[in-house]
Amino acid sequence: MCINMDEIFQILHECHLNDDKCEKTSDIKETNFIEDVKRNIEKLFAEVQCNIGSVEYANLNKMLALCHLKIGNEFEAIFHLIESHAVILRQQILHRSVKTEMRESILNTQQSSGLKASYVGFNINDTNRVDNLKAKLFDLPKEWYMIQVTGQYRSPGDIFKHNRTKLHAMHEMHITILPTGTKETEPFCITLPKPKLDSSYDICYEIQKLLSNNRSELEATYANNELYWKMRERQNISMKTAIQALEYTWLREWRILFIADPINKPDIVAATVQMIDKLISDNKNSKKITERSKWLLRKVALSACFLTREEIARAVKYVLPDYNKLADNIILSIFGKLPCIEELKNAIRKTLILVIDEHMDYIPFESMEILKCHPVTRFPSLHIAYALFKEHESTMENGCKIIYTKNDMGTCIVNPSGNLTKMEKRMRLFIEYWLPDWKSWYNVEPQEGIFEDALVNRDILMYNGHGNGIQYLPGERIERLRVRSIVLLFGCSSVKLLTVGGRYPPYGIPNQYLIASSPCVLGMLWEVTDADTDKMTTNFISNWIPSPLNRPWADVDINMWCAGTLKFLKNRKSSQNVSTESEMLRAIAKSKDICSQYMTAAAIVVRGLPVKLI
Repeated sequence: MCINMDEIFQILHECHLNDDKCEKTSDIKETNFIEDVKRNIEKLFAEVQCNIGSVEYANLNKMLALCHLKIGNEFEAIFHLIESHAVILRQQILHRSVKTEMRESILNTQQSSGLKASYVGFNINDTNRVDNLKAKLFDLPKEWYMIQVTGQYRSPGDIFKHNRTKLHAMHEMHITILPTGTKETEPFCITLPKPKLDSSYDICYEIQKLLSNNRSELEATYANNELYWKMRERQNISMKTAIQALEYTWLREWRILFIADPINKPDIVAATVQMIDKLISDNKNSKKITERSKWLLRKVALSACFLTREEIARAVKYVLPDYNKLADNIILSIFGKLPCIEELKNAIRKTLILVIDEHMDYIPFESMEILKCHPVTRFPSLHIAYALFKEHESTMENGCKIIYTKNDMGTCIVNPSGNLTKMEKRMRLFIEYWLPDWKSWYNVEPQEGIFEDALVNRDILMYNGHGNGIQYLPGERIERLRVRSIVLLFGCSSVKLLTVGGRYPPYGIPNQYLIASSPCVLGMLWEVTDADTDKMTTNFISNWIPSPLNRPWADVDINMWCAGTLKFLKNRKSSQNVSTESEMLRAIAKSKDICSQYMTAAAIVVRGLPVKLI
């Protein structure tokens, strides 16, 4: 990964020009900021002895992004923010590609291959990098709504002294809008400052502290059931409080950037957009208002049903700081149209593609109230999202990976460790009723060949056991496969990115499934309990995967099923047509409501492509 030194010094030179400007305007804070960035870059290069390493590469790109934002080069800044994501994972894909080529050369036989290396390479010196970025976004489905969340640059002292036990604190957050499938809207970035709280409450610290104690609290022995359930309730309240603070204190009005565009109710959308456009065009200075500002004003108007009146006014005035009269007119017009816009609160929306900084991956953004019941999936990097899309492009329709439904399309591995007997009994009742033709293994440690066959030759693998199953098929083996299966890992911390220590970003098994081109992986961000997870699993599967039966799982007496007996509710007639939600992400979003514990629902995430059964 070569770095263009001329570019860095040119930016630093422009920063010095800004320094002169700052001195003239007595803007001391601006001067200090530029000097801090300059000092950080110089210190980082003093630490680097030869080729720049992955951690330095990521942080240098964040520094360059800050410089570009300060001197007004937003597209360049966005390129560097994107480039800072998933550096080690992209390196690993490149290394895997080299290893595959070597095996093919030595063994003279074709090897299984995952993501294409050329889509994830490091092209920082490419003179057409911004145009190439725009072309890549245009190539992605227009049915996606993509945003990127990037944490602030951390200083070299912080990087080199970082230890495994240190908890991250709140910080600046870069939210980058990455419009896909269109040339009408260009990418742009909004940087949210660390919130100024009246107390010492820190959202990041509280979530990490809760998660670090989660396992020990769940496994502890309690004198009675009441004490156990009080602990669970305290956990639920702590996590819910943190997510509410994230949504309403940290993101504030800009939480609307996370909500995807409405698909239905086109009349309300068109009327609202027309109202904003007319107010802008009627202003004598309308030609000076940028497309970025127009997009944001439309977004505020269309999302006003999620905001307070104070937040609407604050957002509009942020977008139009120099147009007070126009801002007031737009604010009043949105207020007047609120009864109509309120109908968009329950609109069906596009899929949110959430590209998350690895250092912020532990935060359950999907649990924000504004995203409730809406389809969301995660990626570590735009480059990875693009590579996986291109890998499955021939089977993509309307933004979803298409899977053809068959009675025997999946494999189930249940309780392979043999010590989850209650869970096994519940899941066996469900699988034998709803998925009778699936290949199922109960209370048996699967041989590597069985696990591989499920990943390579079946459309869906459902794993119900401890962890994520790498005790039966190592991640190194998974990387070398060409995984066809959608992987459903209903185990504790099954898709958690683990802190590996030192200066390195967290890493986990979902990365290895991505390398192997698996369409998507569902799992848990932290430890969960089996009964609540089983309820969510059966609700999700029965609402997503059609069954040859004509009686829905909703007719089952869940309390009796949890106790190990399959019985149907009395006084409920059998349904002739069992309706299902064909899009996996929408089915998951709806199934979270079945969870008794907020901590269980918040733990559930998907990484990878949207999937649809037909």
